[in-house]
Amino acid sequence: MPRIAWSSNPCGGCGACGGCGACGASLPEASGWAAGCSACGACSACGACGACGACNPCAAACGGCNPCAACNPCNPCAACNPCAAGCGACGGCGACGGCGACGAGADIDLTNEEAQAAYDCIKGQLHAGYAKSGLMSASGLEIADSYGAWEQFNTVAYKSYTHGGRFVNNFANGVGAASYGEYEDGGALPVGTVLAKDSFAVSGKGTVVAGPLFVMEKMPAGFDAESQDWRYTLVMPNGNVIGTTNGAGSGNVAFCIDCHVYAERDSVLFIPEEFRM
Repeated sequence: MPRIAWSSNPCGGCGACGGCGACGASLPEASGWAAGCSACGACSACGACGACGACNPCAAACGGCNPCAACNPCNPCAACNPCAAGCGACGGCGACGGCGACGAGADIDLTNEEAQAAYDCIKGQLHAGYAKSGLMSASGLEIADSYGAWEQFNTVAYKSYTHGGRFVNNFANGVGAASYGEYEDGGALPVGTVLAKDSFAVSGKGTVVAGPLFVMEKMPAGFDAESQDWRYTLVMPNGNVIGTTNGAGSGNVAFCIDCHVYAERDSVLFIPEEFRM
């Protein structure tokens, strides 16, 4: 797998095309990278460095970071969205194909330190984008806007091939945190448990790009036998919700059930042991 030669700016791509790369206007290294890591860059329109150009895959001419706007009116994983390669929930190849919600990014390795630096760079953008969804749990708990304050169960972002080779982090709300932390030794998680997994990818050029928020919520018995009463929701980096089990776009998250149903414990696939908190 290729390795990225990081500079002191782990956003990569910032200013790669004369100051309008994927993180917006280029930043002097001394200014630090966290403040300017925004996928909606500062340059314009659809030139080589513009919103639809290779240097900035998700910005103004795509509807202000709206992946279902001008670049591709019906595809949340199209070229103007870094989540995948070119088709997906609205496209023809299915949500779990090579170009669906699970099909992201170059196969890049990062050290733990690089992964942490990349997440520090992108997490503000992730939180702000997901929060636009207004996603709430069945009990009225804010999810997309508050998951970052929940208990985190991984030591550093790690690559998850079941989530498109993206780097992910695992969070659980207060209802389910203690039980989730038992990992394979526990039983069914309590109703009201919400598990959130944010994500980012790294392009072959070293650019850090936002990925979806993957959410599981344990619902009361009888909600959905096939999913073992879990409600899955997929939130894109701009806050667009492309599917919720037994809700709008339910078919777009059916692949979540197909993967999780084979888990040893209550449809929950746990963090690799070397990354557990």
